Amino acid sequence: MSNLTIVMYHYVRPIKESNFPGIKGLELDGFKRQLDYLSKNFSIVSTQKVIDALKNSTPLPKNACWLTFDDGYKDHYKYVMPELLKRNLHGAFFPPRVAIEEDQVLDVNLIHHILSCAENLDQLVVSLNTHCFDHGVSENEIKQYYEKYAIPNRFDYADTIYVKRMLQHVLPEQLRSSIVKIMFQDIVGLSAAELSSELYMSVEEVRELVRNGMYVGSHGSMHYWLDKTTPEEQEKDIKQSLEFLDRVGASTKYWVMCYPYGAYNDDTLKLLKSFDAGLGVTTEDRVANLTSDNPFKLPRLDTNDFPQ
Repeated sequence: MSNLTIVMYHYVRPIKESNFPGIKGLELDGFKRQLDYLSKNFSIVSTQKVIDALKNSTPLPKNACWLTFDDGYKDHYKYVMPELLKRNLHGAFFPPRVAIEEDQVLDVNLIHHILSCAENLDQLVVSLNTHCFDHGVSENEIKQYYEKYAIPNRFDYADTIYVKRMLQHVLPEQLRSSIVKIMFQDIVGLSAAELSSELYMSVEEVRELVRNGMYVGSHGSMHYWLDKTTPEEQEKDIKQSLEFLDRVGASTKYWVMCYPYGAYNDDTLKLLKSFDAGLGVTTEDRVANLTSDNPFKLPRLDTNDFPQ
């Protein structure tokens, strides 16, 4: 069979009982029920079977399903891996190097926590715009940014998307990094170092994933929007991520790339081939067809697309 359902996960934890109940994620009990559903209706396959299907045209079973977990959260070590092992299931995990080896909180996670702790979304937008004004961004530029980026999607309100995009890639890197840190301290009231130890796996925990038969692939080194960086920056980032995979004992032969934010461009695809990657997974939401899809542009469905 050529169809492959790839499921994408991020936060998986007892969210309501956690320190940050406002974070959007999958409750642990919901994850267990979803695994029940997927096991009943699909054939959950290993990463190696996906690689063999693409590399050697080895057929996948009917209703093949591949489980993928992004961003290197401690949730994946603490909750996901034990549940998969208990059920004799396999998962593919994609931790960004900088979060694991340097204890650096990704801007995407700082933004998640700012949004989860903000009491009023309208006030959050006003605060962001005020910081922009204070750093020389004109009122007209702000208006243009809002019109361009404040577009709701199936997961977020327009203002939420605006805050995310402004702080993820629209503003210059140094400016947005500075504003993110100021807003995080003001709104969350926690240091980034404290959050990092709670949020991400350690190097040894990533190694434990590998030792337990899970797949660990690349999610970049710095968790960049790769389509917004130069070819030289992309090459450095990919190389550093592969060196990290080697240090944790993961395979770098016919390896899998999980694009941060689902973002890539033609330069990315050329570089992946030069580094002997086998396939890449995106955030495009549909079922993959291994016969017709570009193996470096495989789509994934979100956990929210399935019953819990």
